[in-house]
Amino acid sequence: MKKMKIALIGAGSVSFALGALQDLVLSPRLRNEAELEIALMDISEDNVNRTYRYAKEMFDSFSHPAAIWQSTDLEQSLRGADFAIVAIEVDRYFYWSQDFHIPRRYGSKQIYGENGGPGSMFHTLRNLGPMLEIARTMEKVCPDAWFINYTNPEAKLVEAVSKLTSIKIVGLCHGLDMGIHQLGEFLERKPEEIGIEGGGLNHFGFFTKVWDKETGEDLYPLFREKERKANRLAQFDHIGLSRTMYQIYGYYPYPGTNHCGEYVSYADDFYAGLSLQYRYDPIREQLWKKGARTPEFVYSASGNSLDKGLFDSVQTQESWVEQAYAFDKAKVCPSQEYAIPIIEAIFFDDEVQLNAVNLPNKGAIRGLPDDMVVETQAIVNGRGIALKPMTVDLPTAVIGTIHIQGTIHKLLIEAFVEKSKTKLLQAILLDPQAPTYYQACAMIDEMCELQKDILPALEWV
Repeated sequence: MKKMKIALIGAGSVSFALGALQDLVLSPRLRNEAELEIALMDISEDNVNRTYRYAKEMFDSFSHPAAIWQSTDLEQSLRGADFAIVAIEVDRYFYWSQDFHIPRRYGSKQIYGENGGPGSMFHTLRNLGPMLEIARTMEKVCPDAWFINYTNPEAKLVEAVSKLTSIKIVGLCHGLDMGIHQLGEFLERKPEEIGIEGGGLNHFGFFTKVWDKETGEDLYPLFREKERKANRLAQFDHIGLSRTMYQIYGYYPYPGTNHCGEYVSYADDFYAGLSLQYRYDPIREQLWKKGARTPEFVYSASGNSLDKGLFDSVQTQESWVEQAYAFDKAKVCPSQEYAIPIIEAIFFDDEVQLNAVNLPNKGAIRGLPDDMVVETQAIVNGRGIALKPMTVDLPTAVIGTIHIQGTIHKLLIEAFVEKSKTKLLQAILLDPQAPTYYQACAMIDEMCELQKDILPALEWV
C-alpha cells in the first residue's frame, strides 16, 4: 500500500476538523489501499489534545489502522505531508463581534462582517499571516502537497496564498450545496435530483442552469412558477434577499442573505436578524474589556433564537464544543464536505466532478480576471484540480459587483505586503458598504489598536 500523510492544521477546529476525521475513518479506500498517517496540529495544546483523544477513540472504535499523532509544531506536522487540510481561527467570535460592531459604529451598513464588507478586511489581514506561514512552511518541507483550505474569508485568502507562494491551494465551501437545497425546496424535489451549473465569487454565486438530472428538463420555468406562489415571508432571513436578487438578475443566488448580502449595499432591508448579531446592552456592558463576555453569535432570526422561554438557558460556545466532542459511534456520518473526495481522487487518480471549489479563474468565468479566485464547478483527478468553464455568462451587474471585490482582494494583499493603512483605506472606500472618508480613517485606527495583538502592524504610508 502507498503511504499517505494528511496534516490537519487548526485541528482544534470543531466543525471542519471533526468532519474531516469522520470522513477519513469512513473511507474504505483510505482504510484498505493506503498506509495512512494523520498529523493533528494546533497552536493550542489543550485543543489539539482534545481532538486527538476524540480521534483515537473514534478510529479505535472502527478498528482503523491509521497512525494518528498530535503536535503544536507546524513544521514537524507538515514534513512529508501529501495534503494539508487547514481551518484556522483565533478567538473567532470575540474578534468577529468587533468586525461586526466597529464598522457599523462608524457608519458602514455591513450586515455580517465575515467575508465581505469592512469587517471582512480585518478578518483577512488577521488570518493572512498564519496562512502564509503555513504555505511557506509547506514550500520548505512538503512543496508538492495540496493546501486544502476552509478558512475564511475564503476567496481573499486563497487568492493571496496563490499569488504570494508556490503552493497548490484550493478553497472549499458548502455554500453552493446550501443553494441546491433551497432550489429543491422551491421545486419540491430532492437535491440529488437537480443538476446545476453556476458560480461567481465565494458566498456570491448564481445558478445559471438548473435541470432535472434524469430527464434533462430545464427546471427554471418551474422554479419561476413556484417562486411566485411561495409565501413571501417564508425563511425570510435565509432567502428573502435571494428571491429579490433572483428578480433583479434573473438567476437564483447562493448561499443566502447573510452571505450574499455582504457584497451589496441594499441587503439590510432583507435581514430581520440584523439587530440580533452579537446583541448587547451598551448601558450595562462594555464589550471586549478584560473579563467582559463576548455577545452570543446569532446566525438569523429563525432557528429557535426568538421563541425561548424567559428562563431557558442560552447555548454557549463552551457547551456546543462539549457536545461536539462527546463521541458516539452511532452518530459518525459523512460530513458532505469535499476535502476527502479531493484527496482520494488525486491520490488514486480517479476522476470526480465537484459542485464548487475556489481557484484562480483562468478563463472559467468570462469577464473576470484570470488571476482572481472564483468559485465554480471543477474536475479532480491525479493531475490535480481544474475549474470547468461556465457555458452561460453571468449578468453584467453581477460581473461588475465581483470585479469590485477582485480589486479589493488585490488592495488587501498590497496592504499586507506594504504594511499600509493607506492601501487598506483604498480597499474600504471601494466597498459598497463603506463609511465616509473620515469615518473610515478613524475606524482603521481604532481596529488596528483594538486588534493590535493579532493584526499585522500597519502604518499610514
